[in-house]
Amino acid sequence: MTPFKKKFLLADDDADDASLFCEALNLVAPVMECITVENGLELFELLSNHTTGKPDVIFLDINMPVMNGWECLRTLKKNSDYKSIPAIMYSTSSAKKDIELAYSLGAFLFVTKPEDFMELSKILEIVATSSQDSLLSQLKSFKSVRVS
Repeated sequence: MTPFKKKFLLADDDADDASLFCEALNLVAPVMECITVENGLELFELLSNHTTGKPDVIFLDINMPVMNGWECLRTLKKNSDYKSIPAIMYSTSSAKKDIELAYSLGAFLFVTKPEDFMELSKILEIVATSSQDSLLSQLKSFKSVRVS
């Protein structure tokens, strides 16, 4: 299935993680646009710049300076312009309390950053090529993905 062009927005202050994320996305879905910011404040500055358009999916790291992933998720889900954009928590954490909090705040999905580049690539390929309705069932088999 050929994916239609989607815009992925990643908020993550770790430059290496952001680079690997975009590299993996480019490998499996070169037509996708990968935009990165270092924190939630930069994310909202980008979203308020109406020339860039809304992203199709937002990935949020939990631990970021200025505005962390939790604050960012809360703000996204309270804003009528952005609450319908799927927000995926993307963190090194696999703690049950973090997973539960993410879903209680309206996260679409919780992904623990895979240590394996190919697993990350496969997850991003599914996100890039699947409809929102079929996405969860396709990702259940990945150990790094926590489905509510």
